[in-house]
Amino acid sequence: MSEASCTTQVIKECCRVSVILLVSFASAHGQRYEITPVVGAMFGGTVKLEQLAVPNFDAHVEDSLSFGVAGGFRYDADDCDACNLIEFRWLRQNTHLELRQDPLVPTPVAASAFHPAVTIDRFLGDFTREWTVQEAKMLRPFLTASLGAARLSTPESSATRFVFGIGAGVKIFPKRHWGFRFQVEYLPIFMQAELQRVVCNVGCVVVLNGGLMNQVELSVGPAFRF
Repeated sequence: MSEASCTTQVIKECCRVSVILLVSFASAHGQRYEITPVVGAMFGGTVKLEQLAVPNFDAHVEDSLSFGVAGGFRYDADDCDACNLIEFRWLRQNTHLELRQDPLVPTPVAASAFHPAVTIDRFLGDFTREWTVQEAKMLRPFLTASLGAARLSTPESSATRFVFGIGAGVKIFPKRHWGFRFQVEYLPIFMQAELQRVVCNVGCVVVLNGGLMNQVELSVGPAFRF
């Protein structure tokens, strides 16, 4: 190969690499990242429990505060700019189980003794669509669908369950790079029909039921875009 051909080939290769780098930079620059610390309240949740030689009974997950953080990136759709958001979200709820007593059923354990701590960590992938309000462009109502896993930890054991979510809310951005996010979300957990120990200090009590453990969360937090 002649020297001129080599030079031409090098120039072509340099141009190709330059174009790739420019496209990559433009794509990265065009992405709009968003991070939101959140705090809220989690409501609801009932599980069926069993104790040896005692009829099954229900325990309620006490309403309590929740907290966490969400972060992801925004991208364009055919009909809007930066109106879609994919993000990862972690939520934690520190709560207790409260015995639901039935007067017709023998009490399995004393209500004062049965108050085990439960920690629920949710790890969610969120898919959000926002809309712009033309009359008030600082407002952005949105809908969210979530999929992920929930880690339930009790004094005796822990287990991971499948969780999904459907939510709605509004974001208020008085400034371009910061604002506030308000959200309400239905976050049920699939409870497989398998045993999970809850507490054993007054005779072993275990989670028995399958189905859904229904919970709803109300949350708020500052949102930052960059």
